[in-house]
Amino acid sequence: MKTLTILLLLAGLSISAHATTLTIAVDLSGSNPLLSHQNFAYAAAQYLSDQITALKSGDTVRLQTFGSRNDALNLIDHRFTLSRRLRSDAVAGAIAQFVRALPEREDAAQSSTNLIAWLEFTSGFDCANQGQIIVLTDGLEASNYVDPMALMEGSAGLPEADVDLNGCALTFYGLGAGFPGPAVKNIRNAWRVWSEQAGAAFAAEIR
Repeated sequence: MKTLTILLLLAGLSISAHATTLTIAVDLSGSNPLLSHQNFAYAAAQYLSDQITALKSGDTVRLQTFGSRNDALNLIDHRFTLSRRLRSDAVAGAIAQFVRALPEREDAAQSSTNLIAWLEFTSGFDCANQGQIIVLTDGLEASNYVDPMALMEGSAGLPEADVDLNGCALTFYGLGAGFPGPAVKNIRNAWRVWSEQAGAAFAAEIR
């Protein structure tokens, strides 16, 4: 019995030690096609569902939004810790439903894209445990940091990263959606450089 108890305790410690966090951020800026086209919203919802259902008990899923720094909607931080009672498929279904409904919301679009500020000011990415960050965004920063047209044209890059994301995987789903090919490359390259500076493993799911 004592041996069994020790094994159960070790198993519990192992689950806790290897639990990780998946942070999902939804870009609510007006340029993001997620807000205007159902096809994009449905594809994004399916992508997120696949990522969430691959998680295990003990892992955490966070859902946030960003866009304008002064919009109170972006203060909400939904957290779900997976367990026998709160299964990954239930969380995946709820988040997918939220994403699919965005094109129907006339009040969702925001006037700027503070993606850098969200990445640099948000805590709890759990990079020490290989946290994942998935951002539903076209990747076009439109803020005090950079002119969006200059970023698209490749005449301006992003400011140097001022955050440590070592250990985290950073994925932009929908980067460059609706933009010409050269603009997509410029935006992707700019975020590759920024991510390298931050220490994150960057991937772009281009749609």
